[in-house]
Formats: sequence, C-alpha cells, structure tokens
Amino acid sequence: MKSQALLGLKIAKVVPIFKSGDPTLMDNYRPISLLNNFSKIFEKVMANRLTSYIEENNLFSPSQYGFRKSHSTIHPLVQFLNTVSSALNKKTSCHSNFLRKAFDTVDHKIHLKKLKQFGLEGADLEWFRSFLSNRKQFVFFDGKCSSLLEILLGTVPQGSILFLIYINDLPLASSLLSILFADDTTLFTSGPDIIELTNFVNTEFQKVNQFCREHRLALHPNKTQFLLFTSSTVARENPPKIYMNKNDIGTPCNESKLVQIPNVNHTSEVPEVKFLGLHIDPLLNFKFHIEKMSKKLATAFFFMRCGKIC
Repeated sequence: MKSQALLGLKIAKVVPIFKSGDPTLMDNYRPISLLNNFSKIFEKVMANRLTSYIEENNLFSPSQYGFRKSHSTIHPLVQFLNTVSSALNKKTSCHSNFLRKAFDTVDHKIHLKKLKQFGLEGADLEWFRSFLSNRKQFVFFDGKCSSLLEILLGTVPQGSILFLIYINDLPLASSLLSILFADDTTLFTSGPDIIELTNFVNTEFQKVNQFCREHRLALHPNKTQFLLFTSSTVARENPPKIYMNKNDIGTPCNESKLVQIPNVNHTSEVPEVKFLGLHIDPLLNFKFHIEKMSKKLATAFFFMRCGKIC
C-alpha cells in the first residue's frame, strides 16, 4: 500500500497544448505535465531548500539568469545589447547563436552526478535519487488516455532548480559568452575580422555540441539560429555559414553529419529573432519589435474603446 501511494506521487498526466503552425506536427505542441498536488508540495519544499543552499554558497554560474531570485529578463537583455552595441560602435562584428527548444532530455544518472558535485550526499542525495527514479506518465488527448509508460529522460521541468543545475556548467564548455535562461541559451562573441570570427564561432560551437551530446541533450536544428551584427554590407549580403555537429562522441568527424543552422537576415521569411520577449533584427534598430508592440497596443486600445461604447 505504501509503495502504491508513493508511485501515485510519481505519475504525470501529460496534456499536449497546441501552440501554432501545422497542427499535425508534434513539435507544435507544448506538453504540460499535471502532477499530484501532494507531490508538488514536496517538490516545492525541497526546491526552496536546495535553492537557498545553492544561492548561499554561490554555486550558480553568473551566466545563469532564469528563475533566480533578484534576476529577470532585463539583466541578460542589457548584457546582450551592451555587448552588441559596443561591438558595432568599435566597427567590429558580433555573432550570436540562439538555441531554442534546446534541452528536451535530461539523463537521471548524469543529473545525480551533478547534484553530488554541488555537495549533496547521504540522505539528501538519496531523496533526489528516489525523486528521479520510477516515474511514469500517460498522455491525455481528445478525451482518451494512453498506456502508462516509465520516464527515462526529461522528467525535470525546464523552469526548475534541478534543470538549472543540469546546465549550469555549459558556459565552461566553450570560449563563447553565454546567457542561460531556462531552456533558451544564447552564445555570442565579437571580432574585427569576419572570416576569423566565423572560424572561431564554428570551432567553439562544436564544443557546445559535444557538451550536449555528453549530457544527452538534444539541440533542435530548426530552432537554432544565428544573427550577424555588422556594419559591413558585404558580410550582410554574404553571411557566413555556421554548422551544428551531430557526430557521435569519440568518433571521427563525419561531414555528412554537419548541419548548417539558419541565418536570420533581411532576406529571411522572418527577419528577426525573439530573445526573451524582445524582437531583435540584424540591424539592431528594433523596427520589428516596435511594429509588433504597436499592433498589440492597437488591438488593446480597440477593445478598450469597444468596452466603453458598450
């Protein structure tokens, strides 16, 4: 009876919520896991204690901004915009890789090692071992339930303290500057020579790819994009090529597994990237952000006027 009660705390009801785009593509759905209320209380208590321990001992990377006390989207935005603006003012170029929907899998064994590196041991570590093990889930869609399956990867919410611990050392994987905010990661650097900058970014980005493979994290090739901020018209018209390395760990480089990631520029179908709520274009003139905000305000004012008339 006791084991059945504990199992009930580890069962998640997954409800797929449609976001946008083609409804027949699974990538366009956001899986929402509904958990037992008692389970969420236990998790919250332990999360608060773990967060206090990590913050008091200053164990988080300074590049980690997401879901931390006294941190918000303003801080990484200011850091990013200052870096890009400074590079453009110096007549140099700034290259930025935007990794979206990057981390959909979390390996439990690796995660326990990370927790141990943070200083957890004994009963504390065993609690997390129990928390991560023997979890199950089923999908509820269109009034029907799937069969119950064991979860082997990805049980850690992307906004949780455990997820932040899992990716905390990603900035150490390469010499690229990093901004981490939940599962959104931005890598950037600047330099005066476009060719040297491109070679440097490709070399360092492969180190990030290797980190992800070692941690069984999956970079989404269609969600990973890059922007080149530059005053050079030639570079804007002929953007560099940046590749994602999907080679297996410890094997020789196979060029057939190098995937070119999309460059966002003025000729793109969507010539801007949404970065923590801010729509950024390669010219950094905020044209698209202003247009989108103007449309939202116009819609809001319209409904406000309609409300007064009614």
